[in-house]
Amino acid sequence: MKIADHIEMLEIKIPMGEHEMVIHPVVIYTEDQAVLIDTGVPGCYDIIMKQIDPAYPVKTIILSHDDLDHVGSLPQFLEATKGKLNVYAQAKDAGAINGTHPFAKAKPERIDTVLEPLSEHLQQSFRSVFSANTPDNVTHVLQGNEVLPFGEGLQVIHTPGHTPGHTSFYDIASKTLFAADAMIVENGELQGPNPMFTLDMEQATESLRAFQQLPIETVICYHGGLFKGDIQQRLNEIVNPS
Repeated sequence: MKIADHIEMLEIKIPMGEHEMVIHPVVIYTEDQAVLIDTGVPGCYDIIMKQIDPAYPVKTIILSHDDLDHVGSLPQFLEATKGKLNVYAQAKDAGAINGTHPFAKAKPERIDTVLEPLSEHLQQSFRSVFSANTPDNVTHVLQGNEVLPFGEGLQVIHTPGHTPGHTSFYDIASKTLFAADAMIVENGELQGPNPMFTLDMEQATESLRAFQQLPIETVICYHGGLFKGDIQQRLNEIVNPS
């Protein structure tokens, strides 16, 4: 779904047993590349690439945090670019993304379950890339409030709580917030972070105050997708419940 001239929200449907998970990575198109925010679960590469304009090669990936459904297909993107990929992540989650630290929430048995349906090649690629025995994957460490040179400026907002290094992004030109997992959209309503998957709910909710300082017109949540409406009122209700 096109959000602005340079922004597209993807919709990736992933079978999960009897259920289906729908996620929404975001693509920012620049003059010479597609910048992808988050990569889906392991094995999502082909599904994602089918939704990206082939005229724009993916040269840059921005990872909002280290959850498997956000970093899972990074190995395939690295393989496709022969390792010549710019990878952005916040310092507190970079260790897991580099493979030098365990994932914040994915235990080894969970990783085994996620990888089991995949080909042997994809399983080996995942384990190799997220290993201390291979080079670091993160090429650029995100700093809070810096503005990245994508679109007409992409503001970095460190929003810890969901994970220690969870980061959201604000496209200045279109006034669009890419909330990642800092918020969700459920039944058409903007909600705070999902308590079931959030490490520190108090911190995660407090992190949302940073959004109140921005003139946001559109929110894209990784889970739930697009939200428009009285965003500031809804943020106030989430951050200051009665």
